[in-house]
Amino acid sequence: MTPPRSDFTAFFRTATGHAPYDYQRTLGESPEPPSALNVPTGAGKTQALIVSWLYQRRVHAQGPRRLVYALPMRTLVEQTVDVAQNIRECLGISDEELPIHPMMGGLDRAELRAWQQYPEREQILVGTIDMLLSRALNRGYAASRFIWPVPFGLLNNDCRWVFDEIQLMGSARATSAQLHGLRLSLGTAIPCETVWVSATVDRDALQTIDHPKLDSVMSLSASDRSGALKQRLEATKTLMRLDLGGHAAGDLPAAIAAAAIESHVEGTRTLVVLNTVDLAQATYRELQSTQASNIVLLHSRFRPRERSEHMQSALAKPDERGTIVVATQVVEAGVDMSARTLITETAPYSSIVQRLGRCNRASEHENATVLWLDRGPLPDGTAAKRLAAPYAPEDIEHTREALLAQVGKSLSPAALEQIQVFETPDDPAVLRRQDLLDLFDTTPDLSGMDVDVAPFIRADDDRSVAVLFRNFPALPAGEAEAWREPAPEHDELVRIPRSSLAKRTCWTIDHVDGRWVKRTGNEVASGATVMLRAADGGYDPQIGWDGKMKARVEPVPLADKQAPESITDDPGTEIGRREELLPHLMNVAREAVRLSDTVELPEWREILRCAGALHDIGKAHPVFQKTLRTAMFDDAQADDGLLWAKSDKQRSGKHERPYFRHELASALAIRRLDGSVELQSRDLVAYLVATHHGKVRLSIRPAPDEERPADAAEDARFAMGIVDGDVLPRMQTPLGETPEIALDLTPMELGAEDSWTDAAVRLRDDPKLGPFRLGFLEALLRIADWRASGA
Repeated sequence: MTPPRSDFTAFFRTATGHAPYDYQRTLGESPEPPSALNVPTGAGKTQALIVSWLYQRRVHAQGPRRLVYALPMRTLVEQTVDVAQNIRECLGISDEELPIHPMMGGLDRAELRAWQQYPEREQILVGTIDMLLSRALNRGYAASRFIWPVPFGLLNNDCRWVFDEIQLMGSARATSAQLHGLRLSLGTAIPCETVWVSATVDRDALQTIDHPKLDSVMSLSASDRSGALKQRLEATKTLMRLDLGGHAAGDLPAAIAAAAIESHVEGTRTLVVLNTVDLAQATYRELQSTQASNIVLLHSRFRPRERSEHMQSALAKPDERGTIVVATQVVEAGVDMSARTLITETAPYSSIVQRLGRCNRASEHENATVLWLDRGPLPDGTAAKRLAAPYAPEDIEHTREALLAQVGKSLSPAALEQIQVFETPDDPAVLRRQDLLDLFDTTPDLSGMDVDVAPFIRADDDRSVAVLFRNFPALPAGEAEAWREPAPEHDELVRIPRSSLAKRTCWTIDHVDGRWVKRTGNEVASGATVMLRAADGGYDPQIGWDGKMKARVEPVPLADKQAPESITDDPGTEIGRREELLPHLMNVAREAVRLSDTVELPEWREILRCAGALHDIGKAHPVFQKTLRTAMFDDAQADDGLLWAKSDKQRSGKHERPYFRHELASALAIRRLDGSVELQSRDLVAYLVATHHGKVRLSIRPAPDEERPADAAEDARFAMGIVDGDVLPRMQTPLGETPEIALDLTPMELGAEDSWTDAAVRLRDDPKLGPFRLGFLEALLRIADWRASGA
């Protein structure tokens, strides 16, 4: 029997320890969420969004299985994860029943794939817009290109996306709206929902060419305003002005530090919010030299461990001296921090609203002060842009005019709602339908480059890379050691502006050969993971990233030391035990059917079963069998009459043909099958089979530097270790016996009558499939292979 919907109040109380506000109850009792949630900071929106989704899933079995919580800054991920974990614990739900996954760059392969293994389960994913949107666009930052299609398929199906603090999202705001609109028009296998959240929802910014209308927007009710939230909404925050107009840029850190010391009240928290990391670091150094109080620095350019330590210090209850926190925009969104004294530079009005939300948050202070650092009116021309950075000069001027009128008054949340300030509309790069279709193809172009998704995620000035530091000798002696360094790990990464690398020597991973390759900073793309030499400096645990520092950086000890993935690796299917081919095909077909049933896709059940049954028939190729036999037997030529799928070695050695890909042999064989095996859709099954390691997708071409195999005829086509005329032997499959098949690479030719690319594009553009459904089927087959291999 379905419980009455009024049970949400009891459910929420159990989850959080208190009754819901009226808007929280309305949100939880609605089967479908609003398009946007417009509530002030401190009103419990994170709890509302998580508990309402969980209530619909656990009590009424409604709505998407995955809650995807996207945040504009890395510093907010851990805090939101903590909220979700506390809710889960209060409800008595186990980690296995409801996994919660932070989405961070540099996770090892097992962590990176953990949330992807069980698409049929309820899950919560919490990450930055960089990490989540890049994956939804099929260009996952800090992930192997070969894994990109799996999160693409999963994140565009069966998800409720929550974009929190959208006023800080920049280009990603329009991209999120376009993605939602494109999912509706192109179709998904399982519906997705999107909720945009802010204290200052801008309807116009969420209306785009493919998402022309924003539907319902939920706000606080009259009951909320007169009831339990009344005290928060009317919390006193008196605005005072400090005139810094006569100070040169070099004098500002000392002046701000002096103001912080003078305004600070012992035993309380003072929060100083500045517009740039450079100014925050310089002000922190000034304050440290005074030893006046406990001083904490918060910004986005720390490694995870130091960032967590600094955040804990900032949130800790102040001692008798109190705490002065110097921060950047990282505290504007989602940080549950409250200060007796807030000191802030001029910023766009939406940012000022967020900063004020960190002052006297629960009206715990009878008198709280906001000290506004007014640097005066901006000059004309380019100087205005420099002084206003990273914001638009017009927005700084409009906010300044509004604040001048409020000096001496309280800027409570209720008062702020009555103030209207113009902000310059975004002019973002707009994700068009053709852009999305182009991004479906993960094959790099002939120059080795990809379609760049950075403009769809961050404004140009905000584009970043993740850097790590390793110990190896100076060049040229250290060159050989550098390329053999292990893959990145999460705890050693710090995200910095890409422009900071302009004059540095660095290394990025070549995913073809699985090794680090030297680059100049200008060659590095946004979102890349970059290795730097520790001896070259650039980072301090107290200051964070500062490219001008020359002292040696202490690298983070590595826990795993895995090699970077190459085009010949198959992580997730290398199991370290022997398995014959037919049982493996049967196991994957069975797992594919189970997955299609549990995610409720009966219309694709047979397609997935056939793809699972044939996905590895290319392993019968003599090159693959020889590799496994060499690993398993003293005599590699010994014929035991069996076809093998797995060896008992974790790494079975290199194929005699470099870059050999068995899944390409499988797909080519499927396209040559006659009536001996009945297939519902030959092209779709062949495509899913070819893509089940992410290394063959919309095109077939030789790997970079691949040379013609020695046993290939001069005029024979070749690609990925396969040569025209290669023969797969007769074999048994779960669909019946297949005949001996000679492989034909004619489809690799553009314009060929049976062109592989033409067939793949037809599938992508088929209204009954489309990129989102096709990506989801692709992900399900790969997951079935992972799960069957690990069983």
